[in-house]
Amino acid sequence: MSYFINKFFHFKGYFVQKAESNDSEITIHLSPRRKTAVCPSCEKRTKNIYEQGKPRKIKHSKYEGKIVLLSLPQRRFFCSLCKKTFNERVDFAEPRARTTRNFASETICALSRSSFGTVCESYHTSYSFLANHLKKIDFNDPWPKGELRLGFDEHAYGKRHMMITICELRSRKLLAILPNYSKEAVIRYLEKRTEEEKARVVELCFDMKFKQQRTAEGFFPNAKVVIDKFHVLSYAANLIDADRRIICPGIGRYKYENLKQTMRKPRWKLAEKQKEYLNKIFEEYPELKERWNIYQKLCLFYKSMDKEEGRERLKEVRESIENLDRSSYLYSFIGTLTRLEEEILNYFDNRTTNAFTEGVHTKIKMLKRTSFGFRNIDIYIKKMRSNATFCVAIMCTFNCYKSINDTFFILKVKNITFYGFRRELNTDFSHPKSSIKPKMMLSFLPFLVISSLFLPR
Repeated sequence: MSYFINKFFHFKGYFVQKAESNDSEITIHLSPRRKTAVCPSCEKRTKNIYEQGKPRKIKHSKYEGKIVLLSLPQRRFFCSLCKKTFNERVDFAEPRARTTRNFASETICALSRSSFGTVCESYHTSYSFLANHLKKIDFNDPWPKGELRLGFDEHAYGKRHMMITICELRSRKLLAILPNYSKEAVIRYLEKRTEEEKARVVELCFDMKFKQQRTAEGFFPNAKVVIDKFHVLSYAANLIDADRRIICPGIGRYKYENLKQTMRKPRWKLAEKQKEYLNKIFEEYPELKERWNIYQKLCLFYKSMDKEEGRERLKEVRESIENLDRSSYLYSFIGTLTRLEEEILNYFDNRTTNAFTEGVHTKIKMLKRTSFGFRNIDIYIKKMRSNATFCVAIMCTFNCYKSINDTFFILKVKNITFYGFRRELNTDFSHPKSSIKPKMMLSFLPFLVISSLFLPR
């Protein structure tokens, strides 16, 4: 059993003597393999033990609700060359630390999906421990290789505090969360990027009201600007809804159908009952049908095969709007289409949208509710970045699955190792007719467990 634990857990420089378990803790007793230690001053080995203290207990992981502790002997050596005393170093823990590096990584991984209070209670640690290790994480990684398509959007940190989110849309990666919605924040971040990275940016995707668009464009003169299609359709739908409140102010819900939401759907996504409902409304209000037909033409515009076909359909949309009364809210949409025509048509080059950035914002809102708010902006940014980093790591390295034998398996995620039993699932993953595919395995994995302690002899 000790040989098995040493083989798979790699306590460098130590071997396992025994493992004990009680209601709240699992203790692994380790012994050093060498009788000597390296002096940090002269880098020479010595075997002169100056003092030996009580065993040192440090947290290593968590398994089945129990904290896993490592019990290490504390030895202090005396170097006969430099006449100095020193403590024996441990490779998998910092000097005088009460936790291993694996425990810190595990708690940060748990924090990426839970609140500080939940993780502190689960791992018997403190907020300061989590915050300090969270601040040590460096997210200034180089941008992905190849062509880059950047998406810019803003989200709310507080009631009147906006932040900027920057994503790489082709590889679906969160690049940065800027602390405020200012020109200086954008300049400060983009000035740190290399010229080689900036030269690889081919597209910039914005919504229709991003205030720092011109500032970002100045750093990428060769990149094309794309206006997100969702915001174009949403803006047109809002103008039509403003006209609807004037044309038929008394029409709201009818037979559980919301007219506002029903009119925002493309024609090919409407159910039969919804079509009947709209036909009944349009017979009474033909002006509303005229505006709805314009919106359907705009939806068909994004179904165009290429930019030239899209240009012709966009021209038809403008001509249809020009036939409306000038007092209509939708009439002002002509100026928007004329001013942003090239940016809207650039969508057909690579079909680029800001959908991934909006999805990141949805996850950020969920984490804000889970965490019950934040007081520290740096902690907020680090926590949101850690969630995206760990999720991408798990998705990208999930296939790094290795079966040691018929019982034990290992899954690598960055510098963290997932251990577990295949026997607990009662399923043979190696069998070609297995009902559970490897992609579903993660939902059954114990969360960073040390299952080898309980392997049968």
